[in-house]
Amino acid sequence: MATQQQSKIIKIGVFYDGGYFSRVTQYYRYYERKSRISIKGLHEFIRGKVMEEESVDQIHYCQVVDAHYFRGRFSAYDAAKRENQLLYDRIFDDILMYAGVVTHYLPMFADKSKRAERSEKGIDVWFALEAFELAVYKQFDVIVLITGDGDYLTLKKKLNTLGTRVMLLYWDLEFPPEVSIPPVRTNIGLINEATYEVNMAEIMRSRKSNQIVENMFIPIDEEEELSKKIQIEQPRMTEF
Repeated sequence: MATQQQSKIIKIGVFYDGGYFSRVTQYYRYYERKSRISIKGLHEFIRGKVMEEESVDQIHYCQVVDAHYFRGRFSAYDAAKRENQLLYDRIFDDILMYAGVVTHYLPMFADKSKRAERSEKGIDVWFALEAFELAVYKQFDVIVLITGDGDYLTLKKKLNTLGTRVMLLYWDLEFPPEVSIPPVRTNIGLINEATYEVNMAEIMRSRKSNQIVENMFIPIDEEEELSKKIQIEQPRMTEF
């Protein structure tokens, strides 16, 4: 892309598929890095990546002006039956709030197929509608999608009609076989259709040579202190 005029702010909107991002954070918290992903650090990485892709000379011309997180959520009654779940929900709400991320929750419904205890219904539709409406209203230059769901291909095509570029941050991750957790996968069509596709799994493995990557993780000592406060029994998996 041609170099942007230096007086023009590149407006970035970030949209999180909460279910997808939750599994990514679980992977790094309990396995590869033993650290939680920093939302603030991730947003700084996004700004730098947009600066690179949009051929902007200085990072302060690339600003995350809006960020939204979408997730199905357990009721207080259901969460109370899961050890520490209410506390984890509140802690993560605080993390998102301090990072300036707007939360969007829908209730988890009983799964009639019995394949799962609860399932998300309608959150993907809300995600797509909100992203498109805000792209129209706020005229984002770049929308960052953090998801692996091929259902968002239609959203990407609709954003094209607005002239909005789409950056996809994606991971393909395998959990250890003994924990029986499904792998994190990203639809290949979504990757191919993105204006800018960013393989985050590869980038996050470059930890030793890149301070920007290190800044995307909460230092282990800080994470351990947080763990003590909420009495986590490791390596128990949670929604946090």
